Amino acid sequence: MTRVTATEFKNNIGAFSDAAMREPVIITSHDRDRLVLLSAEEYSRLAGHGVSEDRKAMMRERTAYHGNTLTELSKR
Repeated sequence: MTRVTATEFKNNIGAFSDAAMREPVIITSHDRDRLVLLSAEEYSRLAGHGVSEDRKAMMRERTAYHGNTLTELSKR
């Protein structure tokens, strides 16, 4: 994954937009990851657009089952 500062991104938005078509680009601010730029296709895939209702139901069940673990991991 490509990692750039917000200033680098602002100064080279075209190049990093092109890079995001191939892989996510992490944009940092004050040495912390702040944003991720990715292609619309990848966003759609991650957001579950085009996913069957059965698959969505299974994902909801698994998320509920593992909810506490996911919450604890998100705090790290």
